[in-house]
Amino acid sequence: MKLGMAPRLALVLALLAVLASGLTGYYAYTTSRRLLIDSAKKSLLTATQVLGERFVTALGGAARDARLLARLAESRVADAASLAATAHALLATHPEYFQVRLIDAEPHGRERIRVDRDGAGLTEVRGLDLQEKGHKFYVSQALRLGAQQVYLSRVFINRELGAHAGFERPTVIVAAPVPGARGENVGLAVINVDLETLFDAMREQLPREYRVYLANEWGDFLIHPDAGKTFGFERGRRFLLQDDFPGAAALVAGELEQVVGQAWASGPADADRPEAATVLAAWQRLQPQEFASQRFFILGLTEPLAAVLRDNRELSRQIVGIVLVFSGLALLLAWLFSRAMTRPLADILGAVRGFASGAPAPALPLRRRDEIGQLARGVHDMQAQISTQLETLEMNRQAMAYLAQHDALTGLPNRATYLDRLQVAIAQAQRQGHRLAVLFVDLDRFKEVNDCYGHQVGDRLLQAVAERLRASVRASDTAARLSGDEFVLLLGPVHGRDEVLAVAEKLLARFQAPVVLDGLVLPIRVSIGISLFPEHGHTARALLEAADAAMYVSKSAGRNAWSVAPDPT
Repeated sequence: MKLGMAPRLALVLALLAVLASGLTGYYAYTTSRRLLIDSAKKSLLTATQVLGERFVTALGGAARDARLLARLAESRVADAASLAATAHALLATHPEYFQVRLIDAEPHGRERIRVDRDGAGLTEVRGLDLQEKGHKFYVSQALRLGAQQVYLSRVFINRELGAHAGFERPTVIVAAPVPGARGENVGLAVINVDLETLFDAMREQLPREYRVYLANEWGDFLIHPDAGKTFGFERGRRFLLQDDFPGAAALVAGELEQVVGQAWASGPADADRPEAATVLAAWQRLQPQEFASQRFFILGLTEPLAAVLRDNRELSRQIVGIVLVFSGLALLLAWLFSRAMTRPLADILGAVRGFASGAPAPALPLRRRDEIGQLARGVHDMQAQISTQLETLEMNRQAMAYLAQHDALTGLPNRATYLDRLQVAIAQAQRQGHRLAVLFVDLDRFKEVNDCYGHQVGDRLLQAVAERLRASVRASDTAARLSGDEFVLLLGPVHGRDEVLAVAEKLLARFQAPVVLDGLVLPIRVSIGISLFPEHGHTARALLEAADAAMYVSKSAGRNAWSVAPDPT
């Protein structure tokens, strides 16, 4: 029995409707999947940059601490007790440090001061337990450095006897030479940094799906979720980043600074493998600038693709449900509504395509009470859900970008942001003939507040100090927090030294009033170091170091005072 025109036309229209709905669902699914993956890659790269900045900042902090200890050792007024107290303070402030030492060049690189982290406490090693380290490679290399240079070792598994908490842990050594009276290096200030502790602290702020990797300049894994792949070169077998993630080979070769892409968690991509083994990976090449060597690291984060697409699975089920419902209804209604069905379907397909490309889309027939209206509302709900997911991802990316530039506790700009602004201000001042001032502000006896009232009160006190500093400068100036209880101001342009000194006096007067926290009255004082551009330097680093040194002069003078860096001779 031959079918007439109407049944055949209805069947053709029904098949076309089913095909159109299927293509619409497939296009919506693939588009949403691509958008989610692209947004996740951006978030992963931002997180890698933030983590890398914190890692470089931590190594830079160790370099500055080593220089500080070297300067104290160079000073003739510093005795062994004060040097040991400084070593104790550095270990107490930085949980990632497990050993701080002063090593004399002669005789035979004997340790003069050594303080070790031993479990939860600190141990000062004395007398016959002090060792000779002249045969160590890092000692001979660091003693060859010039003034103000800092040595950075390769990352290794520490097996030095007496290392206590750092034994058998991934370690990097930071060392600064102690210059003698005739310019020769007479010793070293050495800090051993435990990378495991450092990265454990940084992992706490990452999403739980993220996995952290660290490789050296040759691509050997130093940190890997699989501990069996770390430090393979020490066991006669190398596990290389470029073997597991071929896209990162350009970072090892120095051709790129960052790479983001998709790979297989256990090796090169293979189209026949299940999607569950696929990860998104972002890699950043890090080269700390504080050190004399050209050593660099490659930091990476990965996120399972399945975790990225977790929300997309619910969306795909909705799309399948919409397609199935519409397909069934299309078979029933094709005969009566063959012509009417094609127009709304075209509108819906246009809306999906317009949503994917960002172009204006035709209005959907949301007011219809029939199956076409259900499909339109389903597509509308799908668009709303995708938009919500993208907005959430963008908010997360912006939040992580904000953390990369600001201090998480006080909201002030962090060290990296401050140095960028100072470099820009110096360049403008050089072009326009302006003068600038850097004020290094350090809280007096802040450690006593933490010891007496706890770190929670200390954190609130730091926030109160940040508010006072923010209220004490102009809109064109910058107040930033470097680390701990160290703050810094950038004043510019300034017309003369008297104007800067007036600001310093104003700051001292403002901090004469105690801080009141929930009925607790905390007296607070500050010591201020001042450097001026161009008198005390033409670079951000020189101005900051001059202000830092002047601040220590204020500390030595009895605190609650300001000091100006001496003019260079």
